[in-house]
Amino acid sequence: MNISRLNYDQIADQYNQRYPASQTWERGQALLELAKRTNAKTILEVGSGTGFWLNGLSNTGAKLFGLDYSMGMIQQAREQPAPLLLTRGTGTQLPYPSSTFDLIYCVDAIHHFGDHRVFIREAFRLLKPGAALAVIGHDPHEGAAHWYIYEYFDTVYDTDLRRYPAGRSVLQWMEQEGFVDISTKVVEQIQNIHVGEAVLKDPFLKHDATSQLALLDEQTYQAGIERIRSALARAGERLDRITFRSEIAVQMQLGFKPNA
Repeated sequence: MNISRLNYDQIADQYNQRYPASQTWERGQALLELAKRTNAKTILEVGSGTGFWLNGLSNTGAKLFGLDYSMGMIQQAREQPAPLLLTRGTGTQLPYPSSTFDLIYCVDAIHHFGDHRVFIREAFRLLKPGAALAVIGHDPHEGAAHWYIYEYFDTVYDTDLRRYPAGRSVLQWMEQEGFVDISTKVVEQIQNIHVGEAVLKDPFLKHDATSQLALLDEQTYQAGIERIRSALARAGERLDRITFRSEIAVQMQLGFKPNA
């Protein structure tokens, strides 16, 4: 994983604040349904972070493996209720024997892997015949997201275009590496609207809440916060209602290793 500009060890102990217990995560439900559909007995999450998504698969009875580069994240994952088999490593050199897993997936993580296609190639190697790879996240190349972070913070959208692979590229790489029954679908539609100063309480607005903001230096981050405050002030002067929207389609690209 390419995290040369972002140290997750520094934010690991606060990272789970982005997952409030009161919220239902449809991408987690999609993963659970996929694990049951494939009757997965061995599951690997690459970029497993704090183990949040792996823990959601605990009732499948599968052996749950997680790989992450950040030791801070791995320490947090060890606190999850589910017994997780955790390893430190990178998304392009997966340290497991070939034909080991029934399901491999990543959630909001492929943009951290140094070479996206190499990750897909490695996943193919590790999967058993008939097993599945799922790549879950949003695709800024499609222009389907309306996220106020992109509007108020300089460079964030352009940086995401460089970091994230297009969904169509992921599907193409899957096909080129030998996957079959390839598909894509929206598994979660994020729709959060913050009205007025409520936006300042958005947990995703914190400097270290997302990689998009954490990559910004303090000056650039504060400039974005000031733009938001200025917009609030202008709306107040006009007695207008201002909203800040997070409307993001979370996709799953899915492929299967052919049966032998």
